Amino acid sequence: MDVHLQVALFSVVVLLLAACGDAATSAADEEEPVSDTTPDATTTSTPATTVSPPSPSTSDAALTAPDVPVVFDAVVHTVDEVELGESWRVGCPVGIEDLRRIEMPHHDDDGGVVTGSLVVHREHVDAVVEVFGRLFEAAFPIHSMVPISTFAADDDASMAANNTSAFNCREIDGRPGVWSQHSFGGAIDINPLVNPWVRGDRVDPPGGADYVDRDQDVVGIIRAGDVVTDAFTAIGWQWGGDWATSKDYQHFSHNGD
Repeated sequence: MDVHLQVALFSVVVLLLAACGDAATSAADEEEPVSDTTPDATTTSTPATTVSPPSPSTSDAALTAPDVPVVFDAVVHTVDEVELGESWRVGCPVGIEDLRRIEMPHHDDDGGVVTGSLVVHREHVDAVVEVFGRLFEAAFPIHSMVPISTFAADDDASMAANNTSAFNCREIDGRPGVWSQHSFGGAIDINPLVNPWVRGDRVDPPGGADYVDRDQDVVGIIRAGDVVTDAFTAIGWQWGGDWATSKDYQHFSHNGD
């Protein structure tokens, strides 16, 4: 091969190699540099999709972290003889088919919200739900609210436990043969320990003697003109605390008995 031709070819090769080198350097310059602090395989990192919001202003914080209320919601159930237990028997003045169990939330003595149940006559369901909805809205405390069948239909035991109850097929205490309005599903006793039945020197339940003084600051106490008496008055029910010959502070009924 001619010497001059060899020199020319060598020059072309050198130029081509130089061009390739410049291109490789440029491409390397465009790559993202590797950090010296890249975590190893055991390091936990924040996912790329996580975005931390900016710190809210005072007004924004009030809007994004509200005190969310619990919604009052009542569920009505039919009942059967097994569920009613000893609180119903053949010969009671109301049939099982006319009774309903209302399951609804209420505030307890500590201000928490729990679910309770009352058994009432079906004709009073809407009115009772209205009352307890108002009590819930006012955060009135109810110590306990379970059907009296939980206490084997023992009214004394239920009262001593400060349990709010409604239906119980029984006679009026001290009046044999006369049905209590509880027997018809038309009466409710609320927080009976702290709202006792007072007849002269007798107090029921006996533990309620500590609460005969109605001026005490007691959780769950009922007084004239408060949210409880006003709520029952609004549906046409009457309060035993208004009776003349005795005071049944726990008792509300649809006909005043």
